[in-house]
Amino acid sequence: MGSGSTAVYVILRHRDARAMQPSMRQVKRRINAVLEGVTGYRLVSGRRCAPSGGPSARGLVEEFSETRVSGWVVVDAGADPVRVSLLVNVQEVAATWATDGTPRTAVDEMRVFDFVLRDLWTYCRGRDRLSVRAAGNALPISGHGMYVSPPKDGSRNVAALRTKLADGYVFGQTGRLQRSKRLDIEWQAGVLGLYGQVREVVREALGYDVFLVYGTLLGAVREGSFIGHDLDFDSAYLSRHTGGPAAAAELREIAFLLIDRGLDVKAVRTALHISDPDHHAIKIDLFHLYFDGSGTLQFPFGVAGMTEVNAADWQGTREIDFCASRVLIPRNAKQVVEHIYGPGWRSPKPGFDWGRDRTKRDRTGFLPLSYGEEVYWSNFYQHHEADGGSPLFDAVNARPDIPSIVLDIGCGDGRDALAFGAAGRTVLGLDLSPIAVRKATERASELDLDRRVRFAVCDVTDAGAFKQHVATLTGGTTEPAVFYLRFFLHAVPEDVQESLLASIHECARPGDMLAAEFRTDKDEKLHKTFGKHYRRFQNAPAFGAALDERFEFDVIDEAEGQGLSPYRDEDPHLYRLVARHR
Repeated sequence: MGSGSTAVYVILRHRDARAMQPSMRQVKRRINAVLEGVTGYRLVSGRRCAPSGGPSARGLVEEFSETRVSGWVVVDAGADPVRVSLLVNVQEVAATWATDGTPRTAVDEMRVFDFVLRDLWTYCRGRDRLSVRAAGNALPISGHGMYVSPPKDGSRNVAALRTKLADGYVFGQTGRLQRSKRLDIEWQAGVLGLYGQVREVVREALGYDVFLVYGTLLGAVREGSFIGHDLDFDSAYLSRHTGGPAAAAELREIAFLLIDRGLDVKAVRTALHISDPDHHAIKIDLFHLYFDGSGTLQFPFGVAGMTEVNAADWQGTREIDFCASRVLIPRNAKQVVEHIYGPGWRSPKPGFDWGRDRTKRDRTGFLPLSYGEEVYWSNFYQHHEADGGSPLFDAVNARPDIPSIVLDIGCGDGRDALAFGAAGRTVLGLDLSPIAVRKATERASELDLDRRVRFAVCDVTDAGAFKQHVATLTGGTTEPAVFYLRFFLHAVPEDVQESLLASIHECARPGDMLAAEFRTDKDEKLHKTFGKHYRRFQNAPAFGAALDERFEFDVIDEAEGQGLSPYRDEDPHLYRLVARHR
């Protein structure tokens, strides 16, 4: 039958066991009755065998936990997909299909099913009975019997769940109860409008068609609409590049284009998450696809099928009507869908799990983590603007020994650079983000500070370019300068920090100063206002010692702790120092 098993116990109770002891035939009949009712199997000559004329699907629920219900059924080889339903008492609350057949013998095969139902327990009480049926037949549950009762009462009840289901709610891919995407007209209009914007930008800039892919394409092909339990809107384009790294670099450039158009963009390893900055619930994903050198279509995110799509199979895209809008899909859409999801794509599978079901992916097309950081900061500076200098600026600017020439490294949108300029200092701000530099330059012009404060795009790991910027700022004067690094060192990897400090050491003249502020290792577990992005937490005393011993800067002032730069509901643990080059 498989890896699971069901233990069946038959207890015969008689007042006079010796007088009424049953025969072996009677015992076998009773065991067979229990076995057949529980497992669909009979005992014959001490063995279990499939009953003639028995259930069309027999199987076992192997896992019934707070997050997942999964198991298998055995059916006739080549049989139609088997519908598996989950019931609370007599109410069906979810259904899926047992698919992906694995041959057991010449006449039958095993198929698996899976539910993800995190929110289910909120609506169940200890007295409720949860059971599973396949093709109408009850399945035994390993370790439980024929049903499971919740270990504790949920905050709501089955009646409330029944109302939700009647109103068009379904359990989504993560197990959360959500309004069916097929019925959520407002969400549909929002994501399709956002898709239209992305489609237009990518088409204008690169000539690429942005078409439906993954679950959105599956819904369009199989159901003519969105899949009810889906979570998001998936789109893709076909890059002209034939290598993963080049295609990944192109996706980064597309991210910058979309940010420049005012959209909110996050880059992950295999896609862009794009949302409306005014309505963050409206978001779509944009994936990059490409044919490799052998002409095979590659998906960095991956596929769950076993087929291939070659350049000769690709026929371009076509436009179709979809949920009161017009979208693009591949002309060979069914072939692409089978490549993505496998031969069972025609049957719904709410418990589909990429982590478990993915068969292959092209990791050469992953975006490096540095790309994600570049996109993060470009997006941040596009949508955030701070007025006035930071607490570090206030502390540094108030010192009488600070030079009037400032090199603001990692200047971002120019917040502190402009504050130094307004205080009468000459400033050059450097940042890797073209969007941040452009915004800072525009702001300097608006404030009539553009003659005193300038900005430039610079990768500080390019030692030659960095030294040229320093020479331009300090050339022709013996007046000292200050290298200013606020919240920069914890935002770059250690090798970038090492390269930058080495370049500063080579450029610095006696009397030049360095002012810095960064998060320490004591900040790592503290609350952060802005979510998850790259931060490197380092030991403050070790940094100060290295600055002295290796880079010839004497620390003349330092402070470590909280209270140095609180922001909203966050009070980070920071190290702040001022040093002078020997």
